[in-house]
Amino acid sequence: MKMITVKTHITFKDFLIFNIKNSLSRLIVFPLLVLLFFVLKQCMDGSSERDILQSASLWFAVLFLFIVIRSFFRLRFVFHSNKKIQESISYTFTHEKIRTEGETFDGDFTWSTVHKVKENRDWFLIYQSTQTMNMVPKKYFSKEQISELRTIIKSNHVKAKLRND
Repeated sequence: MKMITVKTHITFKDFLIFNIKNSLSRLIVFPLLVLLFFVLKQCMDGSSERDILQSASLWFAVLFLFIVIRSFFRLRFVFHSNKKIQESISYTFTHEKIRTEGETFDGDFTWSTVHKVKENRDWFLIYQSTQTMNMVPKKYFSKEQISELRTIIKSNHVKAKLRND
């Protein structure tokens, strides 16, 4: 039986980049609207329509800036208020269970209780429910460990979206 153990540590920078990448598709709408209004403004001949579009472009830009700044401070608060996420965490993956050990906690859960697993380029996201997940950075894994973890996940028939690389 294979056992994979990785020691991880999530920094605020890791957490921020993760959230930016996952929010990018939603945030891209605002700059696109500003660009659209700007292009339309350049095409308009009438001064009243140009003024309205210029005003709308400015408001969308201000709203976008507000959302970005508010999101940064919200993420900083979430990260710093969750002491467990800031700890060094050791994950041990076996065919039966996942064991987590931090500086102030330890526990384990079986694969049958995992809601789903998502893998992206930089992370394994192990959802214990629709709202709760373990964020496991892949930078602490070797290529062989990543491959073996995928095998463990598949063999336990966990609902998963895994990469093929």
